[in-house]
Amino acid sequence: MLIDLNLKGKQVVVVGGGREATGKVELLLHQHCQVAVVADRISDSIHQWEREKKLTCTTMIVQNGDFLKDYENLILVMAITDSRDLNRTLVMAGLKLGCYVYAVDDPEVSDFSHPSVIALDANVQVAISTNGKSPLMARTFRQRLEPILRQNITRIDLLQVRLQARMRELAKEQLKDIAERKKFLQDIMVNPEIQSFLERGNLQEAEYFACQQLKKLSK
Repeated sequence: MLIDLNLKGKQVVVVGGGREATGKVELLLHQHCQVAVVADRISDSIHQWEREKKLTCTTMIVQNGDFLKDYENLILVMAITDSRDLNRTLVMAGLKLGCYVYAVDDPEVSDFSHPSVIALDANVQVAISTNGKSPLMARTFRQRLEPILRQNITRIDLLQVRLQARMRELAKEQLKDIAERKKFLQDIMVNPEIQSFLERGNLQEAEYFACQQLKKLSK
């Protein structure tokens, strides 16, 4: 079962700094969580993200999971080293701390399999999973589908997601009836004036116009 785990504001530790770990870290950077990378060798990309203050790095030889106790608010441990035994040791340590755990290429001890992800932007991601049966085929499907998705999900669609997120929160405050809120959100999705603003990339004007429509309904 695919899930979208809420990691916002939580601590995630990735053990490993190679190519596979770099790909997982890049996805985590979209989740608004605190990412810590621990490894004896760390990729240039991860070091660059550290310089940009997007994550923290600790260079050390990892032999067990004792160091995980030093992290507060830890929710997820991702073991992405070259050693299957070490990955399993880290998973066991994470479980004792009450964390979700993931070991690369080892679905038997992981709480979830990691899907192949198409990130259209920070808010819209499409996950493709084979339930851990074949990561290679999941990547193959991603490569086939990504051009199709990018062609059919436009910049206007992505801006509409941002607009919907903002207006949904405001509608919850001002419209008590669920059906009324749903209709309001559906209406702004097809409103021609709002579409015109989004076509020009003017999200601020689209939001202002939508707010005026909401005020009319909340009177």
